[in-house]
Amino acid sequence: MTAAILAPRCALTREELVMLAAAYSELLATARASVAAAELGEVDPLVYVREHLAEHGQLPAAGARPVVLLAQSAVPSMHRAGVA
Repeated sequence: MTAAILAPRCALTREELVMLAAAYSELLATARASVAAAELGEVDPLVYVREHLAEHGQLPAAGARPVVLLAQSAVPSMHRAGVA
């Protein structure tokens, strides 16, 4: 699909785009901090990611399977793109 076809369904305001970019930047910084912490041998390198997820109410349920969480994130993306 071309961007022109998706534009009417996916149009965001400038403010929404700025907020989305800021949220992505924050998440990326959190992930990079965790990788750096792991490389430095810190005791709990995932603390940065865990805190970020907790702040946004996105911690996975106890016992959640990683492959299921990854699959769940792909479904909405495919639906928005008209694949599902």
